[in-house]
Amino acid sequence: MKRSSWVLLNIISLLFFPILILGQAPSVQESLNISVTIGEVTPIPPSYPWLPSGGMPLTKVIFEGRAYPSAFLTLLKNGEVAATFFAQDSGLFKTELTGLEGGTYTFGIWAEDIEGRKSVTLSFALGILKGTITTISGIFISPTIEIFPTQIERGQRLNVFGQAFPESEIHIFISPEETVKKTKTSLKGEWLYELDTGFLKEGEHEVQAKAFYKDGEQSEFSQPLSFLVLPPGALICWGADLNLDGEVNIIDFSILLYFWERIDPENICADINFNGIVDIFDFSIMMYWWTG
Repeated sequence: MKRSSWVLLNIISLLFFPILILGQAPSVQESLNISVTIGEVTPIPPSYPWLPSGGMPLTKVIFEGRAYPSAFLTLLKNGEVAATFFAQDSGLFKTELTGLEGGTYTFGIWAEDIEGRKSVTLSFALGILKGTITTISGIFISPTIEIFPTQIERGQRLNVFGQAFPESEIHIFISPEETVKKTKTSLKGEWLYELDTGFLKEGEHEVQAKAFYKDGEQSEFSQPLSFLVLPPGALICWGADLNLDGEVNIIDFSILLYFWERIDPENICADINFNGIVDIFDFSIMMYWWTG
């Protein structure tokens, strides 16, 4: 088979074997750019004279996009680790897989920042044509995220931080309030937001982040993290030990009875589960921790 025939065959294949991108969200599909060219020709080994004249075009996939400066990236192929590599100091990355056969593959890619925090895995399926070079660009790794502390009194500041692509804008989503806060990353990709919890209701909340870059590119969401907002002064309480003597006994029970069925008691520790009233649930907790 002549080289021209090989090229023609691949062009026909491109018409009837479409490239598939199956992202986990519409933003993934919109942000990835796919280009396909005929592969570079590799010499024919002497032991394979039946190969097409001029050699066999190389089959490979090139991955490129944005992560964090010096991030450690892992590339998965059909659920197995296919390659590991580092991003550049700029946060950009590029790597390639060669020696692939034609067919459909499921790829995944995730990053670990300089503090050991991990991004979510961006996964997609891709149809590969034998003898072609497929370039996947526009990959935008999600930010890493961490919070401190995980339990906080209402009105105090919660630190939300992580790493993302340098000079991108971080949108921080707090639920169930559906509130969005914004901050910028540094030249090293580090970001921090001090969240004033005064507007949050007492109870459990969730926070996650997404990165936006200058030209409209956006990452997927980071992993969600949970934190608990407690009433002011609640963190001085020691659970069912209401008098803070290291034991749960008749003295604590007496304190519990004194505030029985009071709403928002003056002694906030008497409301052991912080549900706004001293009731049977607080009594049950005390009995569980009873030392006598």
